[in-house]
Amino acid sequence: MDSDQKKGLVPNTVPHPGETVLDYLEFYGWSQRDLARRAGLTPKTISEICNAKAPVTPSTALAFEKAFGRPAHLWLNLQRHFDETEARHQEATRHFQWRDWAQRFPLREMEKLHFSIPKGHSDAEALLYFFGVASPESWNAVWNASSVAYRQTQAFETRDESIAAWVREAEIVARGLELADFNESKLRSSLESLKKLTRIRADEAADPLQQTCAAAGVALVLVPELKNTGISGCARWLSERRALIALTLRYKTDDQFWFTVFHEIGHILLHRNKQSFIVDNAKDDLLDTVIDPEMQRLESEANQFARDTLIPPSALGGFIRNKTFTNGAIHDFAEAIGIGPGIVVGRLQHDGILARHQGNALKQKLEWHFAEET
Repeated sequence: MDSDQKKGLVPNTVPHPGETVLDYLEFYGWSQRDLARRAGLTPKTISEICNAKAPVTPSTALAFEKAFGRPAHLWLNLQRHFDETEARHQEATRHFQWRDWAQRFPLREMEKLHFSIPKGHSDAEALLYFFGVASPESWNAVWNASSVAYRQTQAFETRDESIAAWVREAEIVARGLELADFNESKLRSSLESLKKLTRIRADEAADPLQQTCAAAGVALVLVPELKNTGISGCARWLSERRALIALTLRYKTDDQFWFTVFHEIGHILLHRNKQSFIVDNAKDDLLDTVIDPEMQRLESEANQFARDTLIPPSALGGFIRNKTFTNGAIHDFAEAIGIGPGIVVGRLQHDGILARHQGNALKQKLEWHFAEET
């Protein structure tokens, strides 16, 4: 017995309505020709129904209602159950071919991370329900039509199936959020309040961050990363009035987290009419390995937006000219411009002003728990 049968996915045989017709003919002592005369149908039609070669149509059901004294919906329900069962049997025969498709997805990892996988189905069918598609061919059509711009680099081995699964889970989570219609000016005017959130613990900032974005029409969701994705975040448009920012939170310090947040906001504000769906790699310093020149340009613009929004260039220039980069000086500068000091440290490290080991005491260390420990 295969796994589909073990899980009860292959339904039992349901008789064709013609068998019930034969039972009534025997009960009444009629021949098929007798029924044809009573129902105003041809003997051929009755014969094909009795031999399961023709369906009971609504007009036939009405005729049987009068001939047998049994309501039309009884006959139509018998036909509906038969048709559905036959369709499921035909689909079950395709599950064998679908197994190869299903095995390309990290289903066990998705279940461990509590992705929205329905229970009680074969692997292939669970994935079809998860993605909201009828077949692997439908999944291919939907994914290929998504116009995904992915920052491909030579540093990660990625799989479309893993990326698609992560993006789909982000969509499902976003569907549960209450959002206002997208308002660009409101999102831009919220940037200062979002910057202030960088000064508190990231886990405490998560809810107000999500609420502020939702008020501007942006669903911001946190979805644990899957292997073979190398994703830090995703920016896309769910509709003309709803935007989505999804974060993996694979980073371990607050400077990386907040840079990713503002990077994705940059995509939403800068690239609405240029690219509707952008998935970002995990490492900003891999930008020079990006294959697609257009993607490289979009990434550069989003990076510049995040850098300049978090730390205004004029303020940073003045601080650097002082050439005092003690923890105390960095803390005071961060206080003056209203951001968390870890972000300043991360910027100075990125620009080569501080070594990677310097100033790290000012960063918040983050721990995100998505799955139960096993």
